[in-house]
Amino acid sequence: MDGFVATATQQLRAGLPLDLEVPYEAFTRQQREPYYRYAYSKLASQTEAREAVNDFFVKLHHRWQEALRSDNLAAFAWKMLHDHIVDVLRRRDRRPTPVDTAFFPVSSMLWSVDGDPLDAVLTRIDLYRALARLPERQRTCFWLRHVLGYSAVEIAGITGISASTIRSHLQHATRQLARALRLQDDWSVPAPRKAP
Repeated sequence: MDGFVATATQQLRAGLPLDLEVPYEAFTRQQREPYYRYAYSKLASQTEAREAVNDFFVKLHHRWQEALRSDNLAAFAWKMLHDHIVDVLRRRDRRPTPVDTAFFPVSSMLWSVDGDPLDAVLTRIDLYRALARLPERQRTCFWLRHVLGYSAVEIAGITGISASTIRSHLQHATRQLARALRLQDDWSVPAPRKAP
């Protein structure tokens, strides 16, 4: 059924006049902030994140008609953004990794460990290693939820994945992280702290 609906939607979009399609400006207004926050969390530089997102939106503009005709506009744009961030990291001669330890300033929002600061750093390193082993979609959902603080519904709007699938990815990621970090079965991820 879902495949049929997606195909029908795609066929409908292909026949619509341009003025009835999603305006590019509205899409960029809606996605600019979450895209910038994601880019900043990966590049650890406000300037580079701003430049990367601006460059990405130029690329998206050139492929806008293709994006509109895709089955899922948000998913199409998210994939482009992800690939663009990887390219930026490669140009910086930084090998892109699933989770890069350069993002410790952003990850401090995830949670803190009371007591010894060294314990807090070691806990975060263990978390990064465990995150790196997650499948990409689970890792992305976890990052957007627990590092950047977006709800499942907001993540769905950013990535084009349904909210129920987001919740499933988050549950699987939490269970795998708990096993990897040897935590109790009833462990849950602490609520993310908002950036100051």
